[in-house]
Amino acid sequence: MCLRSSESFPDTRTPTMTSAWCHNKRKLKTQTHLRVLNLTRRRRILREEKEMEMRNMKLFLENQSIIRENEALKKKALLLHQENNALFSLLHP
Repeated sequence: MCLRSSESFPDTRTPTMTSAWCHNKRKLKTQTHLRVLNLTRRRRILREEKEMEMRNMKLFLENQSIIRENEALKKKALLLHQENNALFSLLHP
């Protein structure tokens, strides 16, 4: 049975009413606690999703940079190969 220490007047509720009142009070506390937990979980999930999105964007940009650098190196390698072939043909006519 739930007792409130601040009560200065006798409780007029029957034991069944008091028991139901205590049960409802506990149920309300549990529901409130579950709402807080759910809200905390939702916030954590949203934060993790944002972090994942930022990581994904950074990796995408890094990948684009690597692709551009790779294309520039391919062009440079092709020019060096052509120059090598031209010099080789001058050495061995």
